[in-house]
Amino acid sequence: MFSKFEDEATRFERSKLSLSSFLFGQPKTWGQYAYVVVRFVIAAFWINSDLPRWMALAAGHPQANGLVRSLFGASMVIPLTYLFTTLETLGAIALILGLLTRLASVWAVVEFAITGTMGILLGQIAITKDFGLLAGAFVLLLNGSPLLSLDGILGKRKSSVLHR
Repeated sequence: MFSKFEDEATRFERSKLSLSSFLFGQPKTWGQYAYVVVRFVIAAFWINSDLPRWMALAAGHPQANGLVRSLFGASMVIPLTYLFTTLETLGAIALILGLLTRLASVWAVVEFAITGTMGILLGQIAITKDFGLLAGAFVLLLNGSPLLSLDGILGKRKSSVLHR
């Protein structure tokens, strides 16, 4: 009977430790897959906003971005809209591949900070999703995303060359 009580006490202590490590411990390696999800979510938002602009350009009717017009004036609307669209598209491809994730995240942080702030100032509440994307981009900027990414493969290859 004493050993049964001892086993229960040991299990209780172990469960307290596992709960404590879950709440306050370092992230588990499977938690790193969350960065992959964040990469794909940001890329999906960028591609979703870029496709109509590319399709309009291919049809010969370039779209002007209203936010670009309000920030830079009418004369630069079309060129800057497509410069920013190109950067978004390249950033989305980089995030999907996991290549230069932190560099793409710099652009994402800048863009989402500007568009989110302008959305609030202009009263477009729907654009406040950009603050959620800003938070995700900031997480990627700080942590990178080494799992399921070209960054991870290149990082492993570089570290193996350095340790030879």
